[in-house]
Order: sequence, then structure tokens, then C-alpha cells
Amino acid sequence: MAESDEAGTDRLDIDNMYLCGSSFTRVSLKDSTFRDAHLVNALFEDVDATGLRYENVNLTDAKLHNVNLSAVQVSYANLTGFGVTDANMTDISLTNVNMTGAVIENANLTNASISNCNINGMRIEGVALADLLALWKDTHGA
Repeated sequence: MAESDEAGTDRLDIDNMYLCGSSFTRVSLKDSTFRDAHLVNALFEDVDATGLRYENVNLTDAKLHNVNLSAVQVSYANLTGFGVTDANMTDISLTNVNMTGAVIENANLTNASISNCNINGMRIEGVALADLLALWKDTHGA
């Protein structure tokens, strides 16, 4: 919905009401607040959610498809079982993360950097990274 659209400007204060099965089409909810709300199985389609903020939200089993998450910040998140497929992750940063058991396949890691990390048991193409680093040090005197 364009900002210039001439539509009703009624403000609603809805409390303790069930709107299950409702449809909202060409509606602006700019600067709206949802508190203690249930959006189970809700569908958001063709939505401009620039600047949307989530605080203390359960997104278990949420599906995000064809989504622009540029410059998104995620902190204090449980991403157990999180999967990313066919994504452009150029210039991402992962800091203070637990990636135990993580799998990276068919990835372009050009200019990627790993530092100050626990690499116990980490493998690249089936070879222990600790062994590769030890061999490098032995052959290059580093």
C-alpha cells in the first residue's frame, strides 16, 4: 500500500478479541503494535516489513521463502535445526555461535575467514582440520 493512498485513517484499539480467519487486503499497519498476540499459521504475502522488529517471538516451524533479509540482525536466538538453502550470504558475520554438528555443503567460501575457533573434530573433505594445520606448520615452518 503506497503512503499516498487515500484510505481511511481510523485507529483501532482491539483488546481480548478473536479475529481468527480474518483477511486484511491493502491495509497499512504502519507503526502498529501486536502484544500477546497469536498469529499461528498466519500468512504474510507481498508485504513490505522494512524495519519490522520481533521481541520474544516463537517462530518454530516458520517458513521464509523469497525473503530479503539484507542487514538483518539476530541475537540471543535458538537456531537449532536452522537450514539455509540457495542463499546469497556474502559478507555475513557469525560471532560467538555454537555450530556443533553444522554441515556446509556446495558453498563458495572464497575469501572466508575462520579465527579464534574451537576446531576439535572439524573436517574438510573428510580430513581433520587439526591434521591439515599441523601438516602446514611442519612443511612451512609457520
